[in-house]
Amino acid sequence: MDINAKPITMKNYFIYLLVAILTLSSCEEDTFVYDAENGQTLVEFANTSAVIATPEEGASTMVDVFVTTKSSSDRTVSVEVDPASTAPSGSYQISDIMIPAGAFKGTMEISSSFDALPEQGTTSLIINITGVENSEAIVEKGTFTVDLFRKCPIVLEELVGTWSGPGSWSEDEGYETKITTFLNDDGELMMNGMAFEWFTGWWGEVIVTNEAVKVDVDLETGEITIPEQFYITSTYNGDPQPSYNIKATGMVLNACQKTLEIYPVFIQGGSAIDGTAWGSKFKETIQLN
Repeated sequence: MDINAKPITMKNYFIYLLVAILTLSSCEEDTFVYDAENGQTLVEFANTSAVIATPEEGASTMVDVFVTTKSSSDRTVSVEVDPASTAPSGSYQISDIMIPAGAFKGTMEISSSFDALPEQGTTSLIINITGVENSEAIVEKGTFTVDLFRKCPIVLEELVGTWSGPGSWSEDEGYETKITTFLNDDGELMMNGMAFEWFTGWWGEVIVTNEAVKVDVDLETGEITIPEQFYITSTYNGDPQPSYNIKATGMVLNACQKTLEIYPVFIQGGSAIDGTAWGSKFKETIQLN
């Protein structure tokens, strides 16, 4: 006996079994049945999680379910919704899972409904495998979690208006922000007001003139980019200061609720000011009023 050999445990069964399945399924042996642990069947989800971003027309995802024995008849895999789920009951549908005769795999479809989902935030659906028809199945990887949330299209015209929320250095000084947006004559989104409270408060300068800046929004990904451009002229203790440019990156956090997150950076004389030299990084989290 090889003293270095390891005994076969239940954790090893599934690994050995998959090797056997791949080997035998390449042969024309329709009668193959894996007789594991007194004929018991192992069953599992192929994956453990998914995300369904749900537009108005609804959405769905497909999940494979595997068993380790073949049968001469169709079998149903039973599942139940875990009580820990937060998804409203009307916001999802779960299809039946059927393992066809002579097969090792079935498929579950999970679909979601836009109208039944919460207007804000993400909700979770947790699904547990409870058994396999006509089998004393051993469940492995038997829990599947789906995060559901509304997905609205990003329309540039719908990003126009007055926005407000926690401003740059909100964490440090409690600053709020008020930002206005509009479309210029070329149909480009323009923005003004970023980080004004920090600039006139902690930084202590008086704004003499300022101009709205052009904002690029990727309507597919929600990515926001503000290329560097002129922003402010100011004075400090009455003395004129070198002018400030601004640039920024950000994201449309929630197109349904019109929520944006923007990280502005002031640029003066070639030096970048993003707040981190003295406190938190500048961040404007704003919602359309």
